Amino acid sequence: MMSPAALTYRHALREARIVLCVWFLALVWTVGYCYLHGYRHDADCWLVQNGIAETVPAALSQTRFGMPMWVCWGIFAPAVCCTVFTFLFGLFGMPDDPLGVEGLSEGESEGGQS
Repeated sequence: MMSPAALTYRHALREARIVLCVWFLALVWTVGYCYLHGYRHDADCWLVQNGIAETVPAALSQTRFGMPMWVCWGIFAPAVCCTVFTFLFGLFGMPDDPLGVEGLSEGESEGGQS
């Protein structure tokens, strides 16, 4: 059986890995999407030649929710998704770990009665 400290460390490490992966994916999405759809690219750029980007993206002139499309889908949407993920992961994905009895003074038991 694992000690409470080892179990707490193991849970914290797992939670940190999950959160870092999700936020890294959001970073890659944000930078990639904003680069492809928020900037003008030269016609001879390999991104335009392969059909990944456009010379003048439509996202520069179109709006969604009062902001340019590239801001909405490149910045706002990932931020909302990460916020919802963080909220749900905090509620349902992170177990409570016992932190021990260090806070109890002498003569008290865990039930609160001496």
